[in-house]
Amino acid sequence: MLVTADSYIDLVAHSWTELPDKFRHRGPVDEWSLANRAGRPCESFLEGPCLSIDGSVLHCVDIPHGRLFAIDAAGTWSQTAGYDGWPNGLKLRPDGRFLIADYKNGLVEIDRGGGNMRVVLSHRNSQRFMGLNDLQVVADGTVWFTDQGQSGLHDPSGRVYRLAADGTLACVLEHLPSPNGLRLAPGSRELFVAMTRDNSVWRAPLMASGEASKVGRFAMFYGPTGPDGLELDSHGRLWVCLPGADSIWVLNSSGEAVARARFPRGAFPTNLVLHEAKQRAYVTCSGAQAIYIIDYRTLNVAGQILAVAGEADAQLPKIVDEDVKLNETAVKEWGPDDASAFRQSVLP
Repeated sequence: MLVTADSYIDLVAHSWTELPDKFRHRGPVDEWSLANRAGRPCESFLEGPCLSIDGSVLHCVDIPHGRLFAIDAAGTWSQTAGYDGWPNGLKLRPDGRFLIADYKNGLVEIDRGGGNMRVVLSHRNSQRFMGLNDLQVVADGTVWFTDQGQSGLHDPSGRVYRLAADGTLACVLEHLPSPNGLRLAPGSRELFVAMTRDNSVWRAPLMASGEASKVGRFAMFYGPTGPDGLELDSHGRLWVCLPGADSIWVLNSSGEAVARARFPRGAFPTNLVLHEAKQRAYVTCSGAQAIYIIDYRTLNVAGQILAVAGEADAQLPKIVDEDVKLNETAVKEWGPDDASAFRQSVLP
């Protein structure tokens, strides 16, 4: 279980903008929902947040209905693409193309203007991927991605791959119980992977050859649904989405919790992206069908972690940027039965 650091603080998550009604899918239960939501209808399942190159536009995906959305600074949504797929992890390349970890099609690419989907990679050694989940593109063009499928403790068959810029594909980790979000630390010497069904985050030290060695659990979590999306900030802190507990935890390099952001019951925070210049996290909340914002400037004072606890929180200044219009209508808290059913039905 988690150990809290002496400098632990609570962060505040604000609802910023909700998926407009016109984009909420109300039709027959789709194939993805049959397998991953126990057959319950799914108006959307938001994931894969990423920022435009200049940080002015937030992009995200809707997995079951194969849609990409753009959200401007005013919180206005527009659909930028739709195709026959189940997009999950999303990254915007410098040339304007989206690279997507697609559960149905593999690693795919879509023009920013919403052009046709192109499959970059669908298999390895003539064997198709089980179902891609998340990805990271590093400075040299290398793509790291997870192949999760329906793996778990009952079937630890998930994998982590590395696709080099020259097209060389390598399996870095295998026999994994549901690999989900992943982040490569600066210097490419260690890799963090969320193992959803193990309810943990694993740490894999990387050798000069790129091979993993002495892999172990970095942190253990709790709840019916384990860790999902991950992020690393410029201070080396690991942000971990824990949707089943409606929380995001922030861990230091020792694996101690330095902060937590709590969300309304049933919000289901699946993934996040950090805007380092503004020290703000944008969070896709699939249960709430909304984007939340966490302002984390209270974590940093003169480059140090602010040591605040208990009643001292009341002394912190209220930080709300004028350029962000927060959604004043809080997400309706579900009853215990509704929240429990959602958590049990969702398999991110």
